[in-house]
Amino acid sequence: MRQGRTYWFVTVVFVCICAIQSVSCANKFEENIFFNYYNSTGDLVHVYNLVENQSYPYDEACHPAGRFAIVVFGWKIDCEKYFVRDLITNLTEYRGGCVICMNYTSFSQASNYLRLKRSFKDIQNVLKLKLDFLEQQGFDPNNGYLYGFSFGANLALGAAKDFGAKKIGEIDVCEIVGMAFDSSYSGSPNHRKAAKNVQCLHTSRQYGTKYRSSCHQDWILGDCGDKQLAAPLSSFGSHGVCPLFYNSAFEHDFLAVENEKNCTADQEAENWPNGFKMGYRETRKSQVRGQLFAPTYGSFPFNVPDETAQGSVRHFEPEIDLSDLEKSGSDDYAMDSDYDSET
Repeated sequence: MRQGRTYWFVTVVFVCICAIQSVSCANKFEENIFFNYYNSTGDLVHVYNLVENQSYPYDEACHPAGRFAIVVFGWKIDCEKYFVRDLITNLTEYRGGCVICMNYTSFSQASNYLRLKRSFKDIQNVLKLKLDFLEQQGFDPNNGYLYGFSFGANLALGAAKDFGAKKIGEIDVCEIVGMAFDSSYSGSPNHRKAAKNVQCLHTSRQYGTKYRSSCHQDWILGDCGDKQLAAPLSSFGSHGVCPLFYNSAFEHDFLAVENEKNCTADQEAENWPNGFKMGYRETRKSQVRGQLFAPTYGSFPFNVPDETAQGSVRHFEPEIDLSDLEKSGSDDYAMDSDYDSET
């Protein structure tokens, strides 16, 4: 009888420990992923995670009746990266409302990509819970915008789909990374479910997804979306310069052109309005579906302008600090090239 009691006691303790560890594991992501809020001048004003349950001091610019935007960066990047801060500045100026950067630096700085990929679902779930929270606070998902780059593009798309098909107003993503993601699809993914409009930019064959017709607009940039003249500006090459193009497009037009290089394409857009351009500022996206092409250049502002187009009045060239570019080179991705065989 005593032996039975001992067994019962040990069993209860084991179950309790497992339950505690499970909660702890879940909280690890909710506690260590933060959402940085920026004011109308682009200054960081609030930092929250999901477990603090703090009251949000909304103001004239950021309140539930207005817009919200969430920026999600990629591997080995953070909210202070120069092109992330440039995007935050652009969003506060051209969009307004709540501008938020999802800061998952505790995980994004993983020493190798494979380690980060293993945490993908947990990180994605935190973003989905944040969207739930914003909706509970009174925000209209239709007034929502998500931006994701590389690994962050998959996070933004996945979280939005889990949140609800086409609930979010718009999503723009730069270079959806294909490594360890493409192999998980049984066929071509449908990212159009993630938002009412999903715009995807493709700049590299090496790291970018092989699926280039899964969004409402799929921009094939530069040399057939495979290579860019500006590639030397990033240690991730043509993959890493995609955010520079997107930021530049707030003030410089990357105009749609015919597929002059005869790039491989399976769903080319049949037509588009005159002056149709890549980026956030294009307001006629609902009129265009399919793959579009735009040339790029090797130095800022990276576009090949139409001499007849009206240029922007502000000409600001962001300072690119080469020491601030991604610290890792192509070998960091290459070391996980056999990932697919492990899953």
